Formats: sequence, structure tokens, C-alpha cells
Amino acid sequence: MMYSTPPGSVVEQWGRIAQWLADNLSSVSIAGATDEQIQDAMRATGGLWPEELTSFFGLVNGFPPDKWLALFPMHELFDLERVVHEHKLELDVWGEIDAEMGAEAQTGTSAGDCVGTYLPHFIPFAGADGYLLFVDARNGPLHGCVTEFEKVDADDAGPKWLSLSAMLTDLADSLHTGTAFDGRHPTLIDGALRWE
Repeated sequence: MMYSTPPGSVVEQWGRIAQWLADNLSSVSIAGATDEQIQDAMRATGGLWPEELTSFFGLVNGFPPDKWLALFPMHELFDLERVVHEHKLELDVWGEIDAEMGAEAQTGTSAGDCVGTYLPHFIPFAGADGYLLFVDARNGPLHGCVTEFEKVDADDAGPKWLSLSAMLTDLADSLHTGTAFDGRHPTLIDGALRWE
């Protein structure tokens, strides 16, 4: 089911999130990637990134291991190195699966179209245990939508948000008001962000 939140501004919504984190978590450490790091990651993943994704990583490039933060309920936010690693890993794994199954190459599909495999245009930015959140860099009206990729059902559930900025809007609203984000409510327990 696609969320109805409209696209907005990554910078504005991340600002709201970063302010909440600064106000509520004393140990938070936020640093963006350099333009060179972003360009290197783009080249390593095919160079097909929507502007919202480059803006996002310019604001936050994951969290240091010693300052890990559960920013999302079910997914760990990646840094650019992990983006490149997960992208290659998924392409390798699903390439083998597709070859074994005799699947045809998925060409001519648009952003948001379910393909049942992993495409080079899927840029993962968060994940855990084989479940990823990716930005769909294919062309089409839903260019830049956010979809969850599952290790069994692939992208069959379809897009969850119209854009990265829409997802960040929902996350910021959840943090500031306590409403649910992706089915979970934020809580502060012993100075740490938890999702229940």
C-alpha cells in the first residue's frame, strides 16, 4: 500500500528529524558525505540516483558503529560504503536466482513497477536481515519512489512512499507527535530511540 504523503523537501524534513534527535538523544552523531563520496557511490552503482537521494546523503551518511541509532523501525540506515556493498550483493544474488530460474531480463519497466527481482536501478539506503528500503531510480511518474525489498517476495508489495522526502516527512511527523511510522510508534527508553 502506497502512502499518500506528497513529496516535499529532503533538507527541510531532515532538519526536523535532526532537531528532534539533537533535542532528545545526547549521543547522536550526524555527518553528511562529501560530494566526492556521493559521486563515487553513484558511479559504483551505475550513476542513476534521484536528486533527493544525493541530497539525503549530503546531510547524513549513516551513523558511526559506536553511535548507532535505530532511525527506522525495521531497517538500519546505511552509509555510502554499505549502499555500494548491498547494491552489488543483491545484484549478484538475484542475478544467480534469475539465471537458475531462466527469468528474462526486465527491460522497459517504469519506476514503481514490480519486477520480482533486483534491478541495477534499485539503490538501497537502509536494511536489515535481507529486507531493504530502496529508492527506485527507473524513469517514469514514480521516479524516486521508496519501496521495500524482501528476501523472499522481492519488490512485490510495491512502493511504500512516493519519494524519499515523503518518507522523511512521515518519519519527522512520527518523531514529533508520537504517531505511527511504518506501523510502529517511537519511544525513548534509557535515552535511546525505540520503535514499538
